[in-house]
Amino acid sequence: MHNKRFLIRLTIMTSIFLFAASVAAMAASVPSMTADELKMHLGEADYQVLDVRTGGDWAGSNVKITGAERVEPRAVGQWVDNYDKEKTIVLYCA
Repeated sequence: MHNKRFLIRLTIMTSIFLFAASVAAMAASVPSMTADELKMHLGEADYQVLDVRTGGDWAGSNVKITGAERVEPRAVGQWVDNYDKEKTIVLYCA
């Protein structure tokens, strides 16, 4: 009985570790840019800026990037195909 519990716990912990490692690896492969770098590219046709703040955070903020499009972050499957993959797509939540 104790061996079975140990194996279940070990399997769960291993799964969590592997998931966390894969998320970290994916995040490391996504380039980032500073606010100043973004300012240099605002308005360029090759850049699409998406505001991915949740509804309450977005509505409660008086700081928004001009020209950015607000998208629901939890519905990425619904909007991800709406954007040209040849453009640089910048996601921000501030």
